[in-house]
Amino acid sequence: MESSAITKGSVNQALNLDISFDINNRLHDAFTIRYSAAPKDNILHDISNVPTPCLQSSQAFETWHGVECTSSTINHWQLFNNDQYLLASVPITPLEHLPIDQATEKAYSMLFKQLQECGYPHLIRTWNFFPDITQDGYAGANNYQLFCSGRARAYAQYSLTPQPYPAATVIGTHDEGLCIYFIAAKSAGIGIENTKQVSAFEYPTSYGEDPPLFSRALLHRNQDQQILFISGTASITGHITQYEGDVNKQTEVCLENIQHLLSTAVHEHQFANIALSEFIQFKVYIKHPEHLETVKTHVQHQLGMHAPIIYLQADMCRSDLLVEIEALAISPLS
Repeated sequence: MESSAITKGSVNQALNLDISFDINNRLHDAFTIRYSAAPKDNILHDISNVPTPCLQSSQAFETWHGVECTSSTINHWQLFNNDQYLLASVPITPLEHLPIDQATEKAYSMLFKQLQECGYPHLIRTWNFFPDITQDGYAGANNYQLFCSGRARAYAQYSLTPQPYPAATVIGTHDEGLCIYFIAAKSAGIGIENTKQVSAFEYPTSYGEDPPLFSRALLHRNQDQQILFISGTASITGHITQYEGDVNKQTEVCLENIQHLLSTAVHEHQFANIALSEFIQFKVYIKHPEHLETVKTHVQHQLGMHAPIIYLQADMCRSDLLVEIEALAISPLS
């Protein structure tokens, strides 16, 4: 049932994405995220800004097509939607006066309310950015653990279980606010886990009071496409970081884990049998900018020289992680 809170957008059934380092060819009816450490002053009002430095250029743009800009009476958000999907950024939540767990609970509660009111109840992909991710917070927890607790409380409040949880990325920035953007859908996706890893939502309590509530990957189908969202993926086997201090080996394990998720999607869920080089996007988060050429050389060796990749400088959810990679593949349904 359509809600009066949203004005219907396009009837397109598909999503598509491109990346660029300028906005010269950008369409107005597109959901666009800008990655840059520069101020947003000269950027159009309908572009969401993530304060994460791009290591290839002064800025990078991620533009989702197949949706139209819509209006909402809830929280005055700017939404983009079609008959299957809703894309939006949660208005940035300042952290000066709120601990990260409270800010996260507030942001996700607003997000879930928006989804319920608009008729897109299934959260399928989230991106989360906030500062000082591994620094100590309070009650013996660091900021990432507090983020996970706030997210878990919002999930519990809105009873958005059972699984699958969405695919997700959680990254540390050097800005002052909590920044979240997301994709929701009218139908559920299929959660995909990595048998070489403990599922994040089953992590032992030694990693925090509340586990990270996300799927390693999520496969979603619409009438025209199958979309494979691979979460931020790190050098982790079981639940333990591998190759501490070795960025080359960590990059290798990241790509192995992504390949394993792709293989699972192909063999267990009938996703298209494609190579990693045929994905439409990779985002590579690098802790230390001086590691860019090392990581880039290894990634290009595996994916090819022309793979669509954005390299960003960021902190990961563990202090011993040096690199994290997320990926996206879209294939037409035959």
